[in-house]
Amino acid sequence: MKRILVIGAKGMLGRDLVTVLQTSQQDDSAEGFEIIEWDVDEIDIRQEASTLPRIESLQPSIVINVAAYTDVDGCEKNRDQAFQVNAEGTKHVAMGAKACGAKVVYLSTDYVFDGKKREPYLESDLPNPLNVYGQTKLKGEHYVQEWIEDYLIIRTQWLYGRHGKNFVSSILRQAKEKQVLTIVDDQTGSPTYTIDLSKAIRALIQHNSRGIFHVANQRA
Repeated sequence: MKRILVIGAKGMLGRDLVTVLQTSQQDDSAEGFEIIEWDVDEIDIRQEASTLPRIESLQPSIVINVAAYTDVDGCEKNRDQAFQVNAEGTKHVAMGAKACGAKVVYLSTDYVFDGKKREPYLESDLPNPLNVYGQTKLKGEHYVQEWIEDYLIIRTQWLYGRHGKNFVSSILRQAKEKQVLTIVDDQTGSPTYTIDLSKAIRALIQHNSRGIFHVANQRA
């Protein structure tokens, strides 16, 4: 049976993605994919020596990498760690997938852009990250493109969901605790629900899509 390996399966997006993929298997058993869930307890993608043989031994057909260091402020303070996870870790995953001939699906971010454009970014727009988080994720994109022919890079933004801390849950919590909310007003984006994003990832995989795609919920 073919395997889909999800790395970062216990994160906010990873948990919903696994559920959506498993539901798809139940709805259409003819697809014949087994969903494998790995997180930091199963694999440390920062370690090349262990990551490559671990992936190769599984022989997946598709590797979905949603593991990342996503704390934007933390990336500024811990630059080396951010690059180890988001850039070098992604490289190690890509190398392991290449050894299996597997497709790689990599979750990237709108932070690869500088935010100066006053309308939605297109896949063809030139990246220009302004912070360490964006730089590390863009480097991860480059590694995927360097090592893998059959790749799917999905850039998204402002994720929220049921299984982790996020902007939406933070605002709802503050609304209960405070009479006046203080919120940054110099950023524009589309909060994206992890279930919706997971369904989009599933659809792109089912259509054997390749290349770079921007996926976000529509602003009201």
